[in-house]
Amino acid sequence: MKFLLIIIIILISLALLTKGDSGIINIYYNGTVVAELHNVSEFNLIGDYAGGLKVIGAEYNLSNGHLFLKGNGTIYVYYRATLPKGVIQIQENNNFTISIYLPTNSTITYVTPQPYSFTAINGLYNITFVNVSKVILLYVEAPLPTQKSESTEYQLIILLLIADIVLISLIVYFFFRRRKEARKVELEEEENTELVTDVLDERDKLVLNALKDGSSTLAEIIRKTNLPKATAYRRLKKLVKLGYVEEVRERGKIRYVLKKKD
Repeated sequence: MKFLLIIIIILISLALLTKGDSGIINIYYNGTVVAELHNVSEFNLIGDYAGGLKVIGAEYNLSNGHLFLKGNGTIYVYYRATLPKGVIQIQENNNFTISIYLPTNSTITYVTPQPYSFTAINGLYNITFVNVSKVILLYVEAPLPTQKSESTEYQLIILLLIADIVLISLIVYFFFRRRKEARKVELEEEENTELVTDVLDERDKLVLNALKDGSSTLAEIIRKTNLPKATAYRRLKKLVKLGYVEEVRERGKIRYVLKKKD
């Protein structure tokens, strides 16, 4: 239950904390960095790059701690960094919403600028800065009793791994959903463009052949041609408009028949 609460808070922070800036950056004290970038062409890696780089939504080049991105819209970046002990420093070229996650046994000795919010839940501080490009945070992590220390550290690692998996899964899901929706719009635009011409294409001919073979209802034509319902319906309307097919209504039902040529 504790793990679920923290995951929910992380997801809410991703969805709600963007206030017109260039995206969201989440930095964990163990070096995990998860960023959602909006129309950003260059991203300065936080800390020393340690590996595990994943970039979704753009092509990229990595050079001297700088990530150069080639893409428009939202880009997701995930990687592991090596952070100096007790120091988290961010210097970007754009303004972001930045959230830093520290263990609650930490004491913050210096921070600039003033955080937008500061919360704590289940062993983690969430220090959030809004619409900033530079953050410096110094902290000291106090040791816990030996028996509890290993257990708490293990729980935090598991928690962060679960949170990372959930975030990456959501990133991949929304990325492919957007691609699917964009493709659907392209197909509809292509379909509408084809419907305005008087020239019969392959789909029109499939529908005509189905009618010639005895199909007369929309359902029968769909089974015969394997066309999507919307496509088959629009093609029938086109053929009716061009005079190849006649729409016949009988007892509340609609049949389509080939129109006899004079």
